[in-house]
Amino acid sequence: MKQKTGTAAAAGRTAYEAKVGAEAVLRSGGKNPQLKGVVHEILYRDAITLTPENLVSGTKGVLSKSATAVRDDVLTMRGGAVVGRAQLKDTLNSVEHTVRQAASGKYTGTKLMGTKETVEAYNAAVTRMAKSGTVVTQKMTSTGISSADTSRIAAQTIGGSLQAASVAKAALTSSGTGAVLSGGVEAVLSGVKLAKGEIDGEEFVGNVAKETVGGGLSAAAGTAAATVVGAGAATALASVSAPVWVPGAIAVGAAVAVGSGIKSLWDSLWD
Repeated sequence: MKQKTGTAAAAGRTAYEAKVGAEAVLRSGGKNPQLKGVVHEILYRDAITLTPENLVSGTKGVLSKSATAVRDDVLTMRGGAVVGRAQLKDTLNSVEHTVRQAASGKYTGTKLMGTKETVEAYNAAVTRMAKSGTVVTQKMTSTGISSADTSRIAAQTIGGSLQAASVAKAALTSSGTGAVLSGGVEAVLSGVKLAKGEIDGEEFVGNVAKETVGGGLSAAAGTAAATVVGAGAATALASVSAPVWVPGAIAVGAAVAVGSGIKSLWDSLWD
């Protein structure tokens, strides 16, 4: 039986991102042109909840009641108590406004956080303002999430342009995940065969190497296809009343079809 772990990784990622996009649309009350900001909130909430230590302790991320909350976008909860507050920013193109708001004390009492790119732009703006005599004391820390990803997920959900770099980045990260998962699965399967004497050490190494590369290729191709096809479908359906989950479903289908095709081609080279 041929392994499809890399394809499954691409399909799983695509399905998760489709879920995030659909939830963002519901939270913002429609196809908000600034949807990426809400996508950022949901990704960060999930990142808090899914860290191993928080899964053990029962700590979780919770979205504020309003998508336009003045101070807190995401709360960290443990045992019914609030143990953390964060105001999130994905405002690379309007970071000067964010800095002025911080200088006025708007975000006092909460943790100001931004995407990787927003933090870099914020720090640069703070430095510029300091040279002109305005001191901004509130720091912005990174959520670890890239604006390239929030913009890409928004485009896959409601349509819009895609940056080639964001597609390549998504494919690259999926490639790594697919390679690790596929290689790991094959190490277990071939390890059993090795223990039984059905294959030798050289065959074991070859099998693991083959599946590692094949899994990475299929995950990368599946994710790239899902991104492009999903965004194209969302753009085409933007003017009609199609359910918000339709582009995501199309994207998952593309991930499976292309990922499986690439993996089958790779396997055929070894048969």
